[in-house]
Amino acid sequence: MEGFILLLSFFTRIPVPYVEYTEEKYKKGIKYLPIIGLIIGIILFIFTFLEKFIHRPVLSLIIWIIYIWITGAIHLDGFSDTIDGIFSNRDKEKMLEIMKDSRIGAFGVIGIIILLISNITLTSYIDLKYILLVPILSRTLAIFSASISDYARESGMGKIFMDNINKKESSLALVFLGIITVVLFGVNAILPIVICILVSLYLTRYITKKIGGMTGDTIGFIIEITQIIFLFSIYILRSWI
Repeated sequence: MEGFILLLSFFTRIPVPYVEYTEEKYKKGIKYLPIIGLIIGIILFIFTFLEKFIHRPVLSLIIWIIYIWITGAIHLDGFSDTIDGIFSNRDKEKMLEIMKDSRIGAFGVIGIIILLISNITLTSYIDLKYILLVPILSRTLAIFSASISDYARESGMGKIFMDNINKKESSLALVFLGIITVVLFGVNAILPIVICILVSLYLTRYITKKIGGMTGDTIGFIIEITQIIFLFSIYILRSWI
């Protein structure tokens, strides 16, 4: 339980009892990342009931502002750092150096703007029940991505995260995602999830080819980009139906 609370305090701003950090507790808490996604999803879903009182575009904006507050923008930071590094067209060492720099570059700013506009716009046109699934999916795919790659740096918090995820944790996370999906959403969400899995697989392989593995930043990138892909896939599926 302490491992779960520790991870919850690491990846969200949700008030929790203080747990002293130890590497062992952190390792034990990693497998709970999809459940943390479920908690975030439930909080976001609660706000969807305001649709009776607020126009959908405004509600979509509120939902994503709440998401940023809950997560402390930690994954957005990783997303922007990855954009700056991977699209810099430099060698591996320079890419990693750029990603480690606390300053945000032009590509990172543009990426965040496009990301937020996409999230808000797509949320304005989908069935809001899927908001519950978005954080679960993305954090499951973070575990999936980490399980099929190595850490690109010699040390760091990301190394502890990735070194303690294997095929077992990945499989359990995917099974958890599958059960939640089928029970709550039926078969309609299966195709978008499969698409997101394939996208995360491709991006993990692409990034690994560029910098020799994944980092905490690139895992954050996977989280944010798969959320957009899922929302877009749901929107397209709804249009076809």
